[in-house]
Amino acid sequence: MEYPTKDKLALAEHPVTPAPGSSEASAAQPGEEEYCCSCCSYRTGSITVAILYLVGALSFLGVVIGILCSADVRDIGAVIFVLLGVLTVSIIFISLMFYGVVKRRPHFLLPWAIWEGFNIGVGVAGLVVSLFTVGVTALAGLVILSIRCYCLFVVQVYRGQLIAQLSKSEVNAQA
Repeated sequence: MEYPTKDKLALAEHPVTPAPGSSEASAAQPGEEEYCCSCCSYRTGSITVAILYLVGALSFLGVVIGILCSADVRDIGAVIFVLLGVLTVSIIFISLMFYGVVKRRPHFLLPWAIWEGFNIGVGVAGLVVSLFTVGVTALAGLVILSIRCYCLFVVQVYRGQLIAQLSKSEVNAQA
């Protein structure tokens, strides 16, 4: 007959969540499905945001490379090269975010969140300027800006959930 030891009782009282990289962690975490964004978990929403942003950035990069290949070098302005650099940085940060969401690593989400926050700030400044120069038709930029803010919100909430899960597992490891 097997008697419960102090370690087994402590484990039953405070279960340890699986490590983020283990095969047990690939299943949905119990607290993850409590909150939803558009009828899906924040993890699924964050994966969707990463995929959509990556597809958009790669498509735009293809357009910029197409312009570079078709135009004469003398006709290409500095704006194209700045766009090329910004897109490269965006693709790197989006890839980091995608990796962080899939592998449940909250620290990989932070660079994209900072970058997207900076881009939203630049977008707000551009929207204010375009409202005075272009007029009411610039309000379409407001829709795009609000979608980007919502995407940033979804990723930040998921990052908060991951950090909360990590702190719970650290508490359980010390118990």
